[in-house]
Amino acid sequence: MQVLKILARFSQRPLPGLKRVRQIGLAAAIPVGVLAVVILVSGSGESLISQGPIQSGHSDVACAQCHLPAPGSIRQQMQQNVRYLLGASPSHADFGYQPVRSEACLTCHQRPNERHPIYRFREPRFQTAVAEINATTCLGCHGEHRDERVAVEPVFCKSCHAKLVLKIDPLDVPHDELIAAKDWSSCLGCHDFHGNHRTPAPIRRLDAHELDALLAYLKNGSDPYGHEKIYQAVMK
Repeated sequence: MQVLKILARFSQRPLPGLKRVRQIGLAAAIPVGVLAVVILVSGSGESLISQGPIQSGHSDVACAQCHLPAPGSIRQQMQQNVRYLLGASPSHADFGYQPVRSEACLTCHQRPNERHPIYRFREPRFQTAVAEINATTCLGCHGEHRDERVAVEPVFCKSCHAKLVLKIDPLDVPHDELIAAKDWSSCLGCHDFHGNHRTPAPIRRLDAHELDALLAYLKNGSDPYGHEKIYQAVMK
């Protein structure tokens, strides 16, 4: 009812004169036109501006190694996106640069000892876990240009290991007790998620890394597991 009253009120107002309409349209069109001309004549010489800090180990990585130019010229990308907005095309175009994908990460970080490879999280049996944590890409947990190494809380192990049963438990505090106590932050205290550190997992709960040290590490701090890696990242 309120909507009908508002519509009736506006219908009783006199329409602006043609001259006024033209003035408003011209005022709105000028900045839009100038911006369009600047973009169209700029060609493909756009530059990358960092949106924030990079990972501590990425200081020597060039922007172009991760950010690949999107297909087509800027003009073509704009035209495709206009068609998409108007409903004339079923898909839009990446503007300027493509989104960073896992393939860019694996160019340097691919290794045969990976404990949690990306393809495993894409399997149907892990759909429930993926509903809790977006681990189908590297960027599900890791985000560049943010002052942190990992963007998720250190309790994500529960998404896959809540029903873990070990025939032979090497830890002095059984894993089923830790699971029953929902002590999920203790997992990373012993286990390196990607399995690339040479330091073996402790067999005593007291020897596990403290939560504060792990949280600092996830926030781009020092590595509590040690700096000796089985496979070093190879820049290509």
